[in-house]
Amino acid sequence: MKKLYKSIGQKIRTTRKLKEMTLEDLSNEANIDWSFLARIETGKAIPSLQTLYTLSTVLGLNLSQLFDNTNIDSDLLLERDFANLLNRISLKEKKKL
Repeated sequence: MKKLYKSIGQKIRTTRKLKEMTLEDLSNEANIDWSFLARIETGKAIPSLQTLYTLSTVLGLNLSQLFDNTNIDSDLLLERDFANLLNRISLKEKKKL
């Protein structure tokens, strides 16, 4: 069980950092204490399903993504890189796409 919560915490931390959020940013948006969030991210706290749902919603994830074995990093990196690329091209170029 400990391994599961550590994995969930790592996914939350990775997603938070990829979205360039601080612990404080995420804890404020999720309405939880930042120190509790820090313990969740390190696998030292066992959050309720409601807390996991709230965190996943704020992070833009499906709750199931916290529990599956896929690599969230690569999906979010691709999404972020694509958004950055779109921001760099002109409106005229965007219309061509």
